[in-house]
Amino acid sequence: MRAAAAAGLLLLAGCAGFRGFEPATPDGYDGPTVNVADEVVQIDAGLVHVFEMTQIDGRRLLSTSVATLNANRGRGFAETPVAMSNEVPPRPARVRLQAVTQYAAPLLAMTHPTCQVQGDVAFTPEAGHRYRVAGRIAAAECAAWIEDAATGRPVTEAVSGKGTGP
Repeated sequence: MRAAAAAGLLLLAGCAGFRGFEPATPDGYDGPTVNVADEVVQIDAGLVHVFEMTQIDGRRLLSTSVATLNANRGRGFAETPVAMSNEVPPRPARVRLQAVTQYAAPLLAMTHPTCQVQGDVAFTPEAGHRYRVAGRIAAAECAAWIEDAATGRPVTEAVSGKGTGP
């Protein structure tokens, strides 16, 4: 019983410091913006690969993985992705990218290959361009980067880590 009470207090303490999600543009900004879209690849009815931007200049963004999780609660082994995008100012920024496997049910994640890699990269979007977070999830490596949506050319370094293989 004491362990449960202690865990509850720790959870509440963590929530007290939680700022919630913030917009991609800073408070008071009303200038031009460019679009950066997260990418979702539906592998099967219960698995999606998500490539997303989760922070910009320290502001925590509502991301595709969180939106998908919230939209699919209680649906069992089925998952329909909810792809997000953000409008960002065309100026240098520090962004956190993530590549993650997302299963419809936690049990599937415990018994199937998973990937979660994240890291910060420099990003300088240009006015008049559209961008997407791209990546790959494979046995050898999981990675994410931002690319120009029209050309497919990477515009940031990739964040990468351990793949889904043994």
